[in-house]
Amino acid sequence: MQIATDIAHGLDYIHHSTGLGQSFIHNHIKSSSIIITEPSLSAKICHFGTAELCGESTENLTEITHSNSKSSSAFKRSDSGTTKFEGTRGYMAPEFQSTGVATQKTDVFAFGVVILELLSGREALKYQIDQETGAYTRFSVVDTARDAIDGGGEEPERRGKLRWWIDRRLKDSFPVEVAEKMARLGLECVHEDPNVRPDMGRVAGTISKLYLESKNWAERIGIPTDFSVSFAPR
Repeated sequence: MQIATDIAHGLDYIHHSTGLGQSFIHNHIKSSSIIITEPSLSAKICHFGTAELCGESTENLTEITHSNSKSSSAFKRSDSGTTKFEGTRGYMAPEFQSTGVATQKTDVFAFGVVILELLSGREALKYQIDQETGAYTRFSVVDTARDAIDGGGEEPERRGKLRWWIDRRLKDSFPVEVAEKMARLGLECVHEDPNVRPDMGRVAGTISKLYLESKNWAERIGIPTDFSVSFAPR
């Protein structure tokens, strides 16, 4: 919760509080862009060299070909007919994959993925090979979170799915209600419609409240001390 709170406030600062009269985006929010210091578990966002003005992200990784120079100009490019942009699989919002235009809402999407990684201890995206067929199966932390949270069933069954999905390194010692609220917030951040995703200001405020709830729970119940702190998959 400490890590999630620090990241949320850091990204909110980038979006709204730079004091430069401009809208900024980070465009590279992912688990490997976060530094965690011990023993406080404070988190800092790095890779600020990639932060750009909102709507002007055009780096090199994936290509989109346009039919004319008019569509190219929308991406702040010449009339070469090609727009190149950079992103990381598993963290790219659907609209970013189709247009190449990074916005604050694409940052929110990537942040939502990081939240789900923190809760579950799972990678954003991975592939496993079927030993019988040789085919690869895609596993997304977003899909597993949706199944655990919105997969249906009665309350005990739903809570059981959530406990199974949460990082086992926590040894089942966490406030379930807070975990569920955090997971739902993460899923709200990765909604396919960017207009439905919350603003980082609201996200940061919500996570701060959940952090206080989890802190109060930890003071009453106690927390495990023999677990590792890592972004590596469990």
